[in-house]
Amino acid sequence: MNLLSAIGKFSDYLIDEKNYSRNTLINYVRDLDDLYKFAARKTESKSSKIELEYIDEDTLKGFLASFIVDNEKKYSKKTISRKISTLKSFYKFLNRKKLYNDNPSKKLIFPKIGKNLPYVIDEKSINELFDDKYFSKDVFGLRDRAIIELLYSTGIRLRELIDLSLYNIDLKNNTIRVTGKGRKERIIPVGVLAIEALEKYLVKRRMYFEEKEMDYDRTVIFNAKNGKKLYPALLNRITDKYISKVSEIKKKSPHVLRHTFATHLLNRGADIRAVKDLLGHASLSTTQIYTHVSVERLKEVYKRSHPKADRKGI
Repeated sequence: MNLLSAIGKFSDYLIDEKNYSRNTLINYVRDLDDLYKFAARKTESKSSKIELEYIDEDTLKGFLASFIVDNEKKYSKKTISRKISTLKSFYKFLNRKKLYNDNPSKKLIFPKIGKNLPYVIDEKSINELFDDKYFSKDVFGLRDRAIIELLYSTGIRLRELIDLSLYNIDLKNNTIRVTGKGRKERIIPVGVLAIEALEKYLVKRRMYFEEKEMDYDRTVIFNAKNGKKLYPALLNRITDKYISKVSEIKKKSPHVLRHTFATHLLNRGADIRAVKDLLGHASLSTTQIYTHVSVERLKEVYKRSHPKADRKGI
């Protein structure tokens, strides 16, 4: 089998079976397209039929090295690590589907990456964020409030919120059902204030578009001003706008509210396994980053407050 054909089959698999987000899919395909271009340059081939047998371990190491020594572009260890992950997933897929027997990515070693603690909004700032003065009373102010309330109340991902429909919300039982990574469904409890914000917005949404005599996408909950489904860039602008009013943290994305949701739960004694299930994490190790956040916050408080905090050995 040639490389391009194998990449095509892998892409179909990611779309049809893994249900990866558009951005994740783009990164996987881009990484493999880079591999194809590297192999084509190395062989000086103008043919699209570069056989998989040509790609050995040394070729993959040379491919990765080409990013490390590139003086024009700076590639972080995280980017290199993602490319290795792509290669390993690609060959595991080929092996599992019996499309190719060899796996030259098996011995590739991930670079050591220091763990960056996620950005989190403190509880005082979160409480301030929901002050009425920050949200207008029109339909889009109510929409924005419902978005912020829901993100913090449930910890759902950007794509999960965008795809949320009326069929996914049980207003009587205060729960929502979302489909996360790998098409895994989970049911998440929703706070009363978030439910109230949603109900107010939905009433106003219907009135607004009816008065404007505009058609709007009724299959989803959150709409842009043109009535179409909310899109990622707009959702990022919304969260940036409101988080900026109460916090100076560097990142102000929907994911920051997800980080904040998890951290605040753990700070108040929630079981880490329950938080894992709420977030939809496949592995407990992914959730454990939030325990590090909590410990680091405790260390900061300790250093500021304890009279002997600067003593050696503490």
